[in-house]
Amino acid sequence: QESRPAAVPGVGRPRGAARSLLAACAACLHPSVAPMKRSTVVVLLLAAAGAGAIVWRSLQPAPPTRIVVAKAERVPLLRSVVSATGEIRAKEFVDIQAEVAGVIVDLRVREGDEVREGDVLLKIDDLQLQTEVDSARAQVGASEADARSAEVGVATAEANLAAEKTALANARVEAAQSKTSMDRAMASYKRKEELHQQGLIGAEEFEIAEAEARLAEQRLEFSNARIRQAEANIRAAETRVDAAQALRDAAGRRLDAQRAALARAEDLAGRTVIKAPLSGLITALNVEKGERAVPGIQSNPIATLMTIADMSVIEAEIEVDEADIVAVALGAEATVEVDALRDVTLSGTVTEIGQSPIQTTDQQEGKEFKVVVRLTDPPASLRPGFTATAEIVTAIRQDSLVVPLQALTAREVEVDARGGYVPPPEPVDGDTVIAADTSLSRKERRELEGVFLLVDGRARFRPIETGITGEMDIEVLGGLEGGEEVVIGPFQALRKLAEWDRIAIDEERQADIARLGRATGSR
Repeated sequence: QESRPAAVPGVGRPRGAARSLLAACAACLHPSVAPMKRSTVVVLLLAAAGAGAIVWRSLQPAPPTRIVVAKAERVPLLRSVVSATGEIRAKEFVDIQAEVAGVIVDLRVREGDEVREGDVLLKIDDLQLQTEVDSARAQVGASEADARSAEVGVATAEANLAAEKTALANARVEAAQSKTSMDRAMASYKRKEELHQQGLIGAEEFEIAEAEARLAEQRLEFSNARIRQAEANIRAAETRVDAAQALRDAAGRRLDAQRAALARAEDLAGRTVIKAPLSGLITALNVEKGERAVPGIQSNPIATLMTIADMSVIEAEIEVDEADIVAVALGAEATVEVDALRDVTLSGTVTEIGQSPIQTTDQQEGKEFKVVVRLTDPPASLRPGFTATAEIVTAIRQDSLVVPLQALTAREVEVDARGGYVPPPEPVDGDTVIAADTSLSRKERRELEGVFLLVDGRARFRPIETGITGEMDIEVLGGLEGGEEVVIGPFQALRKLAEWDRIAIDEERQADIARLGRATGSR
């Protein structure tokens, strides 16, 4: 009788190559087979058993993907923060640099000293500058003498002009008198001319009257000539007055120039004494007595003699990435940790946000913006230059539904006319997942953010609407109700996970995550 293979649970009747192989094995065991072929039969039986095992395994469903899950739950407080690094600095600080070159002959402070505004910090040798001051002062004296002389010249020229005007007035009076005398002489001449023609007077008397008339006319012409000369003298005197005034003005400008040179020399000499421009702490001292001070240009660090910082207001100047700067607002709360002060957290407020990227010399791809956080109660041990890390609060939510950040993923899925997710059909035989239809139009597919849920041993994709991002969680505004188990890892498994995939919790990893959560105090 033909032997039949036993049924394998979960597999069903063997078909094809497996059925033929089992039939051949049964034929080999028939009593008609010669005894000398029994060894060959044993080998064939072993081969058949191995092949059967392979076939049996191939017909078994794939084992479920091992995953770890976490519950979507509500938290009383969710904060979204932006983290960045920078350094501590005083709100007001000054790099002290020399404005004149010279040897430091007196240094009155040391690093760490407290100074008040107006205190003398150091003195530079001023011998050459004082010599220039004396020279400029002597030139001012000479220019003042020249200016006084020019004033005298103007006064003399004006006096001469006045004299010429007086002479002109006298000439005009004489001309008027000469005109009157001439008129009388001419009238007398005309009368005597008539009398002479009538024979009433002699020729001698007529000739005398004629001579007097001509003489009066000549005196009038002389007086008019004196008037013209006086007027010319006045014009010349006025020109001399203008010239004297010009000399006086030039002397005055030379005096002003010499006085400006004296003021400059005195100012430079005064800059050999450097005073504190503000009250604060000497945070850096780069020179010693006897060294040569070099004038600084554009905050050249080599020329910086010392730095004074007003430590009453301390700030953290941090560099925020361009992707995060849009979320930072003035007045936002922040916490600052300083590497030099372990286990100390400082609070502060954002007081300044840069409007343009920080200029750097290297060609970096990303851009960063300056953000200033003013510390509320800085400790006395804080020093400028300390490395600091700030976390700026950008949003706060109360009683928010959240899922772990690692649960969030994205998939390109089929959507309906309203943009809603259309899941693929459930597997027919319960073992094989039907592949997604890639022939759908691109207009009918869209990339959606969501999470995978563990539902009856299957992975179910659920699109969600997200809100703010916390330190380890992300807010869920829609798509979940709370209490669902969402897949959070492992990353490789979550990256390849698809709708209807068979999944199961990895108990060992899940226990490790639970222990870690208890140790850190998180959920």
